[in-house]
Amino acid sequence: MEPLHADTLLRVFQLVTTMLALATLGGAWHLKGERALWFWAGAFAAAALTQAARVALIAMGAPRTFWAVGHLGSLLSALMVLLGLRVYLGLPLRCPWPLVLTGLSCIGSFALTAWTGQFWPSITLTMLASAVLTMPAAHAALQAWRAQRGFPLGLLAADLIISAIIEVARGLAVSPLIAQTRAELVQYNSMGLFAVIALLIGQALAMLLLLQDRALRQIERLIEIDVLTGLLNRRGFDERLRRLLQRGVEHPPVLALLDVDHFKRINDTHGHAVGDAVLSGIGARLHDTLRPLDLAVRLGGEEFAVIWLKPEAGGELRLVERLREAIGGQPFETAAGPLTVTVSIGVAQALAPDEAPEALFSRADAALYEAKRAGRDRVVLAR
Repeated sequence: MEPLHADTLLRVFQLVTTMLALATLGGAWHLKGERALWFWAGAFAAAALTQAARVALIAMGAPRTFWAVGHLGSLLSALMVLLGLRVYLGLPLRCPWPLVLTGLSCIGSFALTAWTGQFWPSITLTMLASAVLTMPAAHAALQAWRAQRGFPLGLLAADLIISAIIEVARGLAVSPLIAQTRAELVQYNSMGLFAVIALLIGQALAMLLLLQDRALRQIERLIEIDVLTGLLNRRGFDERLRRLLQRGVEHPPVLALLDVDHFKRINDTHGHAVGDAVLSGIGARLHDTLRPLDLAVRLGGEEFAVIWLKPEAGGELRLVERLREAIGGQPFETAAGPLTVTVSIGVAQALAPDEAPEALFSRADAALYEAKRAGRDRVVLAR
């Protein structure tokens, strides 16, 4: 087997990291709201710039001590990957120890090179410190993957775990404990660098897929959200009700269908802008009245729905009356002045955890029709 050529690998490493840095910087500029991408772009840029600085210092004839700047790329890159991942997962950045470790390791790298006149102590220190920074990033990615699943998080977690192992192996392999000669040191370091190049490409792919996955989730969320009220729309309602009933929850959910009484009169008298203000206000009151686990939906027009996931035993009527009073008990402020609005409500509880969504909806709709026929502004429980 031909020995790996260290200088060639370093050029490839610099080319790959430069391309990845430019690609992620372009993405960060385009997706200005994705702060994590700026950190990840910084990770690739740090690896590329430290190698460029090393080449420049050698060309300028700088003292050998300063050549150790090339060893800092993996350290700074690991720090930026960790910070970027914490931003992506919504975790706080108030963790000073990574910065302290990075600073001390940078100082130690130059100090060891100046003291020993050799490069292996600097490589060993920076590789082991990089592994220490990579391990919490790998743990965070793994925890997120266990909670959310998905290929991108799994790929990133696996990549970071392998990266931490490679960093430890590379740091130990170049030490006199394993590398007995300079030729062995160079060869082991080259093998580690080859693995790092492959892992960096894997990281970039995982980061790209993560951002794509988030964008798709945001698009899906927008598709399922009613713009006027901020509640789920009919598409989101159908999907979630089906999932709830198929999942076989312990307590069958309660479905309430709400219809605004005489809403056409509001539109005809005051205009659609006032009608929209009323609908938006109803959406806000539903949101404020319900618990975080409950679902409020605008089915379309003046029709709304509410799903209680864990209703109190026999308390369906109390829950729905609370909603009716929240909407009708206080006027809505509109451009036409305060308007009092009432709602008719039909309520049905799933007869079994696996009842068909269409059957549950039909029973609640029949109860709603009874409430309207009985004079409106009332609640009717399905038989």
